[in-house]
Amino acid sequence: MTFVSRHWVAIATWILLILLLACLYAASVVSPYRTRFLSGWLLFIFLLVLIMYNLRTRLRFFAPEASIDWFRFHVFAGLLTLALFVLHIGLHVPNGLLDVALTLLYAACAVSGIAGLILLHVLSRRLSMGGESVSFERIPIMRERLREKVEDVVERTVSEDHSIVFADFHERQLASFLDRPRNYWSDLFSSTRSGDALLTDLEALVRGLGVKERERAEELRDLIRAKDDLDYQQTLQGTLKYWLFIHVPVAYGLLILSFVHAIVISVYTTG
Repeated sequence: MTFVSRHWVAIATWILLILLLACLYAASVVSPYRTRFLSGWLLFIFLLVLIMYNLRTRLRFFAPEASIDWFRFHVFAGLLTLALFVLHIGLHVPNGLLDVALTLLYAACAVSGIAGLILLHVLSRRLSMGGESVSFERIPIMRERLREKVEDVVERTVSEDHSIVFADFHERQLASFLDRPRNYWSDLFSSTRSGDALLTDLEALVRGLGVKERERAEELRDLIRAKDDLDYQQTLQGTLKYWLFIHVPVAYGLLILSFVHAIVISVYTTG
């Protein structure tokens, strides 16, 4: 299926679903109870289908095109549940413990979902503009290798050039910078790299030094930039990954509590 055909299928699906909601709303004038019953079960079915997206992402044999289609459907269906939820509860304020818990869980799920969609749009663009992408799982290994390379440059400066300038710089500033990821919030909210200040200090340090020290400084510049890029990649990729630790558990909790709610309502109406 081409991009254009998928686009029109999505639009047609939206129109059909909106018409369905309009029919439910019209029916609410005649029979509010039946409308709540139908909208409640539709909402539960939509939640179940949305949860299946998380299960589907764990299966590796789906083609990338299918994954994109599933994600697009996930977004459309998730937005549609907003209308279903409003239609289901009407203008009534939840007053029972179960109803309040369900409303809060749904609100948390909807807000985290919309926030995740915004994060995905913004951070993915920044990642694509930030140079070569690095596998998130390999970042700690690559950071450790950079630390070893920096230590090797500093040791060669001391042993071969008989200079302790970079050794002092390493002890005062560079070691802590290489030890772990730095400047999470500045990397998340700004495209300015945090290693620029360190490079400025290094530039001030090498003024007046010999040719050999300048060559070592150039090696350190490249390694500092590489470490700064790794921190930037880890911040953006990690935010996209860790956001799921909020959205997914809330979604599962909402589905389970919705099922309990359906049982309670069925028992109450039967009784």
